[in-house]
Amino acid sequence: MSLYDTVVIGAGLAGLTTACHLQNKGQRVMLIGHGVGALVLGSGCIDVLGYQPVESVEPVRAWPDKLSSFMADHPQHPYSLLGETKINEALHAFQGLTETEYQQNGSENWLVPSAVGAIHPTCLAPPSIAKGHLGDTASMLIVGFEELRDFYPALISQNISAQNLGIETESLTLNLPEPGASKLNITPIELATLFEQADFRQQLVSVIKARCQDYDRIGFPAVLGLGRHAKVVVDLEKQLGRPVFEVGTLPPSVPGRRLFEALKHTFVQAKGRMNIGTKVVAGEVKDGRVTQVQIETTNRLKPIIAENYVLATGGILGGGIQTDDQGRVWEPVFNLPIDHNSNRQTWFTPKFLSPVGQPVSSYGVVVNDRLNPIEDTRPIADNLYIVGSLLAHADWTQGRTGYGVALTTAKHVADLLG
Repeated sequence: MSLYDTVVIGAGLAGLTTACHLQNKGQRVMLIGHGVGALVLGSGCIDVLGYQPVESVEPVRAWPDKLSSFMADHPQHPYSLLGETKINEALHAFQGLTETEYQQNGSENWLVPSAVGAIHPTCLAPPSIAKGHLGDTASMLIVGFEELRDFYPALISQNISAQNLGIETESLTLNLPEPGASKLNITPIELATLFEQADFRQQLVSVIKARCQDYDRIGFPAVLGLGRHAKVVVDLEKQLGRPVFEVGTLPPSVPGRRLFEALKHTFVQAKGRMNIGTKVVAGEVKDGRVTQVQIETTNRLKPIIAENYVLATGGILGGGIQTDDQGRVWEPVFNLPIDHNSNRQTWFTPKFLSPVGQPVSSYGVVVNDRLNPIEDTRPIADNLYIVGSLLAHADWTQGRTGYGVALTTAKHVADLLG
């Protein structure tokens, strides 16, 4: 007897979104994650298509206009398998999943500053990030802190100015007021916690207020609170008398952490079962169906039985695909075949940050239109579904499509099973 309708393996964006959709449809869902996934490393924004052609240095503005040409150039990409309608349905469904508001700039990407002042084109963004839209010529002051070592407001300001966007920009680097002043090297998460303290914000505003009068908006590192983020932003804007926005930092990402916590809250509130910190070590396939997966416990392997299974363990970077120095590439839970080249010399291009991506990043599981893994066109297990970056040809660096793939494949599987 199955304890669950669906077991979702992996707690990144694809796994969490799939689990939320299914639990909201009334299923009994178990979400198992070895860790919290890569969400806490990401920007917290939803990129659908940022560059097309992928080698272009100009970001896509009206992304729907470029989807068809992207799919024509990449016929094996998951977008080409599922189509534009599915992408739009997935974006709409995601916006209803959490209490966190995500804003869409009509049919255009938001163009927001990255951690080094480059343009980051993204489809959906929290309001605090969208307010930094570089398509708006309102002037900006970028504020940073000596104790936050990997955020350089002067560099960000200079790079924005160098792109001739018509935006007047300047930087301001401060020492943290008490209680943060005692920290010689503070992390984004620690600073986000400090921003939730009213006294800390008041001291900070007293220093910034005199320096910001000539600027229309103020950019801070993306650390403006965790659970009370919206209240922090409202309070800062009220005290400073102008819009406040966030600029991404190097990992760990506070907006990414907010997104993880928001999806986790949605899933748990809907009575979903979540098990983070547990490793799925094996899955059993008999007669074309998965019969169980086994998880590690303190003294034994424990079987978990469900009607359906969703594998969202990520690609090579997420540990969903493993390799060795002999050129072997494998999927470790079900030993699914991976589309790859066994010659390791072909895995990388000479330029590390190649705009067309690294060949190894496209390795993954080949699926049919139901996202079942296949071998020689035949489904390996008709109750097993693959979502997110574990899919073959889903390299997120090609056009910045990773989160769009995660949401679209998650919604597709939820529709099939719900």
